[in-house]
Amino acid sequence: MASFQLRQFHFFKRESLEDLPEAFKQPELLLCSNGGDLMFIADSDGSIHIVNRSFIVRSFVATSEVPGTRITQMLHIHETRTLLTIEENVSTASSRPTIKLWPVDKLLRQTDVQPVTVKYQLPSSTPHPLTAVAATPSISKIALGFAGGHIVLIRGNIAKSKSTKQRTLHVAPEPVTNLHFIADDTGTSTTLFATTTAQTLAFDTSGSKSDPSILEERGCGIGCSLVNDEDELIVARDEAIYVYTTEGRGPCFAFDAPKVLLRRFRHYLLLATAAPSTMAPTMDRSRDDDDGLHLDSADSRVYSYNDATTFTILDTKNKLVAYTGVVAGGVRGVATEWGSVFVLGGHGTLDHFSEKDLLEKLDILYRQNLYPLAVKMAQNGNYDLASVAGIYKKYGDWLYSKDDFDTAMSQYMQTIGYVEPSYIIRKYLDAQRLISLASYLQELHTAGMATSDHTTLLLNCYTKLRDEERLNQFIHTQEDYQFDVDTAIHVCRQAGFYDQALYLANKFAKTGMYLKLKVEDQDDIKAALEYMHKLGDSDASVYLAEFGRRCLASLPRETTELLVEVCISGMNARAGAADKSGGGDARRVSVAAVPMLSMRRIQHLFADQPAWLAAFLEQVIARRWQQPASTVGLSEDEENDVKSAWNTLLELYLCGVESPVAVSPQPTKKQAPKERALDLLRNSNASIDWDRAYILCASNGFTEGIAALYEQRGDVTALLELFIEHDDVQNMQSLLDKHGGEQPDLFIKALHYFARNPQLGDNERLLSECLATIEKHNLMSPLRVLQALGGSDRSGVTLGMVRGYIMRQIEASTKRIQDNEKTISSYADKYTTHHDNMDALKTKPVVFQSTKCTSCMAPLDLPSVHFLCKHSYHQRCLGDIGDSCPKCQVENQALEDQRRRQELAARQHDAFFNKLQTADDGFEVVASWFSKNPFAFTRLVDQ
Repeated sequence: MASFQLRQFHFFKRESLEDLPEAFKQPELLLCSNGGDLMFIADSDGSIHIVNRSFIVRSFVATSEVPGTRITQMLHIHETRTLLTIEENVSTASSRPTIKLWPVDKLLRQTDVQPVTVKYQLPSSTPHPLTAVAATPSISKIALGFAGGHIVLIRGNIAKSKSTKQRTLHVAPEPVTNLHFIADDTGTSTTLFATTTAQTLAFDTSGSKSDPSILEERGCGIGCSLVNDEDELIVARDEAIYVYTTEGRGPCFAFDAPKVLLRRFRHYLLLATAAPSTMAPTMDRSRDDDDGLHLDSADSRVYSYNDATTFTILDTKNKLVAYTGVVAGGVRGVATEWGSVFVLGGHGTLDHFSEKDLLEKLDILYRQNLYPLAVKMAQNGNYDLASVAGIYKKYGDWLYSKDDFDTAMSQYMQTIGYVEPSYIIRKYLDAQRLISLASYLQELHTAGMATSDHTTLLLNCYTKLRDEERLNQFIHTQEDYQFDVDTAIHVCRQAGFYDQALYLANKFAKTGMYLKLKVEDQDDIKAALEYMHKLGDSDASVYLAEFGRRCLASLPRETTELLVEVCISGMNARAGAADKSGGGDARRVSVAAVPMLSMRRIQHLFADQPAWLAAFLEQVIARRWQQPASTVGLSEDEENDVKSAWNTLLELYLCGVESPVAVSPQPTKKQAPKERALDLLRNSNASIDWDRAYILCASNGFTEGIAALYEQRGDVTALLELFIEHDDVQNMQSLLDKHGGEQPDLFIKALHYFARNPQLGDNERLLSECLATIEKHNLMSPLRVLQALGGSDRSGVTLGMVRGYIMRQIEASTKRIQDNEKTISSYADKYTTHHDNMDALKTKPVVFQSTKCTSCMAPLDLPSVHFLCKHSYHQRCLGDIGDSCPKCQVENQALEDQRRRQELAARQHDAFFNKLQTADDGFEVVASWFSKNPFAFTRLVDQ
């Protein structure tokens, strides 16, 4: 019995065909097929039956009528649609085999087809049976093998039996069992594989050389070899199946069983095997034995077809037995047509073997948990990668259920890209399985399928395992770094692997994270500042704004110097860009493109370091904004920075903060903070916010600063009030001397102050000066002056101090009254005169005594025109002039225009009330309005 060591499956469905044609019921049938969509059956009577897919049989007699003649071998050459038959007389040992070529297409159409008989000569005087035959696809060469060991090559136009040549390639001491032709890729060189019972040979039939290449000193039985699609010779021996090329022996496939027949179907090998007890070691050609041909050899045992009781289908790719079963009566022949396998049994049976589809095969393997074999079979079956990954997943799940976690993970790794990683990750989150999980995640990164979450998890695995070596390997040996760098840095930092985090941050220019590690985690402020020194102004600005406060706490001097350098450099760059751009919108765009660290973003960094803030502001102001021209043409942002710097520095001085760094390399006398503040306020180049500075000075009680602000603003009145509030008589006198001539109103406030403070020295002189100025410029009415002098309980002014002023005011008032009375009297006389003239014109006749024309001064003659104004004219002198005297017309027109203006003004009530509200003396406005007789133009309207 055969000892099978391979796994056996039933991947083929076996079906015994019923209702076969009569041709299959003949004894001692010979079956042949070779991919030509036909099967050929030869019976013992010399007839050949051609069977198509529908099992329709067409038969013809292929042998002569000599008794005992039969077909011993058939070869279908499907490329040329030719059937080669070997005809022998089995009743006598001295018969000569006859080789015939039959055109298959003609056989299917006609019945009286004549074959081509191949002419050849026997290689020896002693006849031997023809044991093997082979032909090239074009039938330009035919090789014959005899039981006597001769191998004969026939070449030429064999199909037409013309110009053929014959030569003996080899004479072996043992029978020839199999012959096979192969051609190279170009088709110019042809090689003949030959096997005997003791040797495996190869011949180059393209040239005249006939020396064989001995591939191995072992042979095989009849029908136990073939050539596959790769032009390799497959030899089946009892212990194994061997593969040969023209160069020698290749791999083998162990399968221990007595082989009787070897065929192939796709990538399968079809084997008919026999039990050892049926072995027939000798052959006697003189004996008429119906059991078949037996060859005697010292090195080989040959079995007959009738001994073959087991049919096996081997899958050499997947290393398994795809089918095995017993065939009753032995295997008489095997045909592979129409995508199936047909096995002809010794009892006239025909079994049909159809391959199961891949899903059915995989289902069988799944039930037996043979997942590795299922994967291999799916790959060999050109299964898509997603489906293969599904098999790996099943395999991994099965191993996981058996607690074989490491092996299961190796299967899960094959599913990367097809199975959701979270499905696998959830299974390995236990602390004892982190090693396997880390391996899976690393493969996930290698495949480029990892997300930031996967990177986080992988690095967490390394950190929890404290596997610094693998962590370094993962970080340092990556070429394309197929992971999220930010996540990797975050995880390493969180786990305390600062060196690894710094390496990644530095390699990938993650400046912010690098500085965060240096400053916040390693407290290496010096290294952080050196790193920021190497950055550009824009980057340094960003990171100084973020880490500057921490750096100032450790290294205030170095940090302040760096801040000053970055600010000045950025400002100079913006100024250069503005100069090149020229101006307008182009200048604004260019300047905006140059980064600059905003002063307002820096100042909060010095919240705990006010002295260094003062030093910073002093240096920036001294180097950038000290000169007047440096603040011209600045952008809006820099203008705001300038104001912020000056105002903050003023506030620091007022709070008593002193800078630890001298701005000037050779400082003079050291100034107190408030002295610096006063110099700052008096600096005309300082861009100080007045309101803010005032609040700061007032809240800190810095009177000198407030005075400087008022003086800078030119608000003399407020400055005087400040001096009055603080009883600063000396400064008051200086102020009045300096600005009193330009602003005499200042003496009014001074008058009130001196009137309330009689205790002041030289008070009478100061009071007299104030009264003299007020009187000179008529700044106050005498009544208000008297009220100011004596309207307070604190007033110490005596009548003697102001006697001269009062007397002068009384005299001036008396004089004004007298002048007004004279004016009123003259207005009354004029009114009476005009009124009498009007009445005379209305009631009395007018006598015209003029004798000359007023215009031409010629004597009057008729016709003439006389006006009531006593002017007379020739009518011809008047021309087109109307009823108005030409000489009085200008004066009359002026009076008329004045009357119209009065009438128009009488209707402008809004103008009257506006003037009344804004006037200092409202009574004067009303009196002036009434003097223009507004009611003379009023009209009564009936309601």
